Amino acid sequence: MKPEILAPAGGKEQLLAAVRSGADAVYLGASAFNARRNADNFSDDELYEAAAYCRERGVKVYAAVNILIGDTELPALRSLAKRLYETGIDGVIIQDLAAAKIFRDCCPDLALHASTQMTIHNRAGLRALEELGFSRFVPARELTGDEIRHLAQSTEMETEVFIHGALCMSVSGCCYLSAMLGGRSGNRGLCAQACRLNFTHDGREYALSLKDLSALRHIAALTEAGVDSLKIEGRMKRPEYVAAAVTACKNARDGLPYDEETLRRVFSRSGFTDGYLTGRRDLSMFGVRTKEDVTAATESVFASLRELYRKERPAVSLSASLTVTPEESTLSLSDGVHTVKSRGEGGQSPRQMPLTKEGAARQIEKTGGTPYVIDRFDFSNSDGLYLSASACNRLRRDALEQLSYLRRQPPERVFMEMEEPLVAQSHTFRGYYLRFSAAEQFFDGDYEKAFVPLDVLLTEPERFRPLSDKLIAECPALVFPLSEETVRQKLLRLREWGFTMGSCENIGQLMLLRECGFVPFGGMGLNLLNSQAAEEYRALGLAEGTVSFEADVQKIRRLQTALPLTAVGYGYLPLMKYRVCPLQTANGCAGCGGRGELIDRKGVAFTVACEKRQFSVLYNIVPLDVLDRDFSFVEHILLYFTGESADDCRRIYASAKKRQTAAAVHTTGLYYRDLL
Repeated sequence: MKPEILAPAGGKEQLLAAVRSGADAVYLGASAFNARRNADNFSDDELYEAAAYCRERGVKVYAAVNILIGDTELPALRSLAKRLYETGIDGVIIQDLAAAKIFRDCCPDLALHASTQMTIHNRAGLRALEELGFSRFVPARELTGDEIRHLAQSTEMETEVFIHGALCMSVSGCCYLSAMLGGRSGNRGLCAQACRLNFTHDGREYALSLKDLSALRHIAALTEAGVDSLKIEGRMKRPEYVAAAVTACKNARDGLPYDEETLRRVFSRSGFTDGYLTGRRDLSMFGVRTKEDVTAATESVFASLRELYRKERPAVSLSASLTVTPEESTLSLSDGVHTVKSRGEGGQSPRQMPLTKEGAARQIEKTGGTPYVIDRFDFSNSDGLYLSASACNRLRRDALEQLSYLRRQPPERVFMEMEEPLVAQSHTFRGYYLRFSAAEQFFDGDYEKAFVPLDVLLTEPERFRPLSDKLIAECPALVFPLSEETVRQKLLRLREWGFTMGSCENIGQLMLLRECGFVPFGGMGLNLLNSQAAEEYRALGLAEGTVSFEADVQKIRRLQTALPLTAVGYGYLPLMKYRVCPLQTANGCAGCGGRGELIDRKGVAFTVACEKRQFSVLYNIVPLDVLDRDFSFVEHILLYFTGESADDCRRIYASAKKRQTAAAVHTTGLYYRDLL
């Protein structure tokens, strides 16, 4: 079966372009709660009409509700869920587990799709999604074709893969750069694209700007691998872009020639890349929007693309049956689900030629300007009667109107109201957690627990094994498919040594810890921002969760969850995670010491650290430090050590116990800012 072509619909014109160009499905956003809040998007009335328009034409509609949600927004989200459900959409794309809970409980026959913002990149992540009731997932865009195959063939869920459009520099769901630098959160749908600014490394400019993805030549391989949906990025793009991309993808899927040059001219950044799919993650992936790229997008290009969607596309096949008797003429139309009948005047004795099947077909099959095409026509006129062309036309018009009305109607659905809101839970400060990144930093002390990377624990068992009841084995933040079994075996070895606690930055690693017999603790990468999501993670087995550092203190105070909470009190925050490292040179990683700097346009240096050549992390320029502030409303404060010396780690912990800041130059992060 051919995979669907899934097109972006940032507004009404883009929707029209997508459908008329041949998309099988579209994804769009309401006026709130979606990751492209600056797109035109759709009002309530427009959503209803968009869903009806697509339903009439046999095109599926998926609504993007793919941002993190705050507690005060949950009632509005439930209201939106009800409106979306009533429009008759086919599925909803989700990042936040609170949204998953609402749609799963309130909209029982609506398909849940896991957004790429959930960073699903291994088989354990798939098992978590299955447990949560998802029916489709969008894997992390950083995976290779072989890794996508590995995942697609490991689940009954549908697999949706990005095939064309812009690429984020950071692994999706792991980017906080826009939030920290400009107060606009990508996880909240307002990314300011800070990575497109001119960061340099060793004289190489725009070291964080990737070319757009175009992987049309891989469609056959992805189809064979089990991919069900080919997704085009671009809800902020023009309708001409949508038409060009849909047309090219459709042709490529169907084995026909496609026009990549027009795609390049309508929008590109120094051309395209397929580096993630091929595993060629080198400097060829980087590019910017050049003057030549801009001038290539001429008005003549756009004018020619408008022709692709100027007219209605007849894509809905019908069967028709016309019967003529002296008493009445009857036209029956069926789309295989709905059947309608139109009745008109009876036939007359033929003063002229009697109506033949060929003559009737010429009138009944005139469906131009509609989404319909008649591919089967039955005819009965046993008395050889005459019926005028105008009478045939009236029958056709009336039947098509009836059929369109039926096809546009949303399915009958009952929205299930949720249980009462969560009851407030009290949280009392109990102490400090420390996170060490290296064995050299580690010291035992009177803190409650310490997070230590599992590889560090394995290198010095004689040192760490006696402290197994105090240490939490930190899983790698990203565990790609070919590393998954290796990480599992390391966890099982630690379990044999008596370790019982592990930490995770991702829902897949949570599942991996649980399956290996560990009590899971959640890191900041879980993006905990509301009470319902915290409860969902608790139901998955999480013992304690670190609240997102994108939450301000008022949001944290309002959390009503039985899940114990941790807040980051000190640390150089990880702002991005990369699978294509910006520190590499023309020789790749050769000669790199695993640590380097990116310089922004103001001359400020950001540290990038490599994590065993699996991925790299961009850290903030100054540490977060709120050790002197009141955080008595969480159970634990986390001191998140990265590149500090052992002496610095001891000094910072001593400052924390005195309720004093530890860094002369620091930031209070987003705890006391209004984040958009």
